Amino acid sequence: MKNKSQIIVMLLLPLAFAAGMLLFFPFRYRFEFDFDEGINLIKAMMILKGFELYSEVWSDQPPVFNIILTLWFRLLGMNVNAGRILVLGFSTMLLISAMHYLQRFWGIPHAILGMIAIVTLPFYTTLSVSVMIGLPSIAFALLSFVGLARWHQNKSGYWLIFSAVFLALSVMTKIWTVILAPIFLAGIFLGKAGLFKGKSNLRNSIRPLMTWSLGFILVVSMIALFVIRPIYVSQLVSTHLAAGETDIMQSIAVRSSMNSYLDDSIALYLLSLFGVAIAIRSRAWHVLYLVGWALAGYLLLLWIVPNWNHHQLLVTIPTALMGSIAMGSAVVDLFKRIKLSRLCTPKVLPSAAILLLSVFFAFQRLQPTLERFRFDLPNFGTFDPADQADFEIVAIMRNYADQTNIIFTDRPMYAFRSGISVHPYLAVVTKKRYVTGQPSQEDILFILLETKPEQVVLSRFHFPAVQEYMETRNFIRVDSSPRSRHYVKGEIYDNP
Repeated sequence: MKNKSQIIVMLLLPLAFAAGMLLFFPFRYRFEFDFDEGINLIKAMMILKGFELYSEVWSDQPPVFNIILTLWFRLLGMNVNAGRILVLGFSTMLLISAMHYLQRFWGIPHAILGMIAIVTLPFYTTLSVSVMIGLPSIAFALLSFVGLARWHQNKSGYWLIFSAVFLALSVMTKIWTVILAPIFLAGIFLGKAGLFKGKSNLRNSIRPLMTWSLGFILVVSMIALFVIRPIYVSQLVSTHLAAGETDIMQSIAVRSSMNSYLDDSIALYLLSLFGVAIAIRSRAWHVLYLVGWALAGYLLLLWIVPNWNHHQLLVTIPTALMGSIAMGSAVVDLFKRIKLSRLCTPKVLPSAAILLLSVFFAFQRLQPTLERFRFDLPNFGTFDPADQADFEIVAIMRNYADQTNIIFTDRPMYAFRSGISVHPYLAVVTKKRYVTGQPSQEDILFILLETKPEQVVLSRFHFPAVQEYMETRNFIRVDSSPRSRHYVKGEIYDNP
């Protein structure tokens, strides 16, 4: 009965977070949290229209999230908030996974404090309702880690397969978590070989290594062969590498370094050191996976150019788990000492230090997290005034939709919200693609001349080819936005 009540608590708290987000976090009328939202949404829209990812719709990311999002839209309809609720589901799954691990291996206080630590991480609430791939990838990776920890506990091969499959899904959502594969393999080898226990049996380590490796390789290979296909694999790598070398991306990297994002969680990193020390003292070697995860993630993000706010989750999620081990252990220790009247001893100092760091972390992160919510009424309010101009452009686009076969835009959210088709090759125009000259101005002009779009919406980039196309075809600007520019052909402007 006690275990059942614990399971209910472990489920109810993440579900309560999801309910709080649905009711009080202002996402329903936000036009776009990040340009990546529009990019992921337009990919799903183009797939639903019958176009193939990679061969027709350019993409520099693996396909798992796009496949899930497309299936989700088939069930609920093609809607921005449906996509955001899907990501909220991934966030809830991440919290359930984290709490399951902490409760099973450490205790209820650790699990509750771990959930609070994760929820209060910088940008976590916003990323929980942003149609982006970073958080879903981390959620899959955390499930993989939990499976591995359970395997160390009971040595069931099913948990190995579970771990391998979910890390493969994580990598095929966003490639960055591939750094965990060698860490996980090393842990399997060292754990099964008995090296942590001072004895060596290399033969025992071969079977679990092969099981995990084959499961991971099989899932990744199937997705690569049948969804991406070998001829398009370079799309996932070439643009990222080329963009990182450009002056524009280098200048952004100077202004937006990873350390600037991680500074908001400095107390958590100190707590994680205590957590690792407690784990080593308890011989809970599975925590070393989290150490390797956080360190490898940090080194990777030092190399990636530039860094964005969702990148820090690769470091802060495992750090939050390690920090919560320290916080939960300190709470349990202090309660025991209070009960036994043994507070006035030097042995209480580590727990007291952890408590002070926990208070500092709460002071640092609770207020900025709560400020993002609107508790005065449920989240059924009106449009954010900052987004009014964008929604007005969408409304104008819809007014001309009956006379529009295709549009060109460098901000896919306009196309998605209006429901008007775009050319598949020009559906996704990322900053990395733009700075590397892909597509070229010649390619863009050729496609414009071929498709003859009736509407053009420019917001992010400068395209000489688009300007050249519009100048000879009587395009008229029809909006008053300070950020974007919406043009329609003179013929449909005169006959709306």
